[in-house]
Amino acid sequence: MPTKENQTPQKESLLLNLGINLILPILFLRKGTDWFGDPIGKQLDAAPDSTVVGSIMLLIAVSFPVGYGLWDLAKNKRWNLFSILGAVSALLTGGIGLVPGATVQMFAIKEAAIPTILGILTVITLKTKRPLVHLFLLNPQLIKVNLINEKLRLNHAENDFAKLMSKCTWLIALTFIMSAALNYFLSRWIVVTEPALDKIAYNDEVGRMMGWSFPIISIPCMIVSAYAFWILIKGIKDLTGLSLEDAMVQSPSPRKK
Repeated sequence: MPTKENQTPQKESLLLNLGINLILPILFLRKGTDWFGDPIGKQLDAAPDSTVVGSIMLLIAVSFPVGYGLWDLAKNKRWNLFSILGAVSALLTGGIGLVPGATVQMFAIKEAAIPTILGILTVITLKTKRPLVHLFLLNPQLIKVNLINEKLRLNHAENDFAKLMSKCTWLIALTFIMSAALNYFLSRWIVVTEPALDKIAYNDEVGRMMGWSFPIISIPCMIVSAYAFWILIKGIKDLTGLSLEDAMVQSPSPRKK
């Protein structure tokens, strides 16, 4: 019977995540009015390019990541930090687009605020019992944490491992700060139409910004995060003597028929 640590949790579908949190919102923000503006406008007795139709398209777009976050919570019966952040970010985007008096400057600040907060929390929680960096790197779904801790204790290498985690923490914090800066300047460059003046143009610019954020922001941050994870795995091997196969959680072998 497999132990609790050897059991592999069901992995989230990357395509489903990208589709709901990125692709569908972009499509509705950029093409929603073209596809559904006429029928929605007729139902509301409004022009297809009116503010009310643009507001509905914005609500539909942000409903996908919000709904996905709620679905993930109901399915797994636990809080998923990334789903929560996606839902909160979507709600803030919708709020900025719908609340009178909101500006594109507020949108840019929102885009930078979440990764900045995560970067600060990553560093602050380093000395606590539950460092946030463990969620990103030392995750029990990926690494046999209990086994590694036991090997570190036997090898009297806890202090060296703490230094390794500190180095990885600053690398992860760097990715968040880099993401915050890129998010702010990218949003200021692309999202220039005030939502109160032209909701349709604002939606299109937000959708365009989301599309560009993946290659310009996500890929560089993923590279730095991958480097931090590589440093961690290499350090674990040196400090514990465990091979990569021994340290990583393995997928269960398919049952023979």
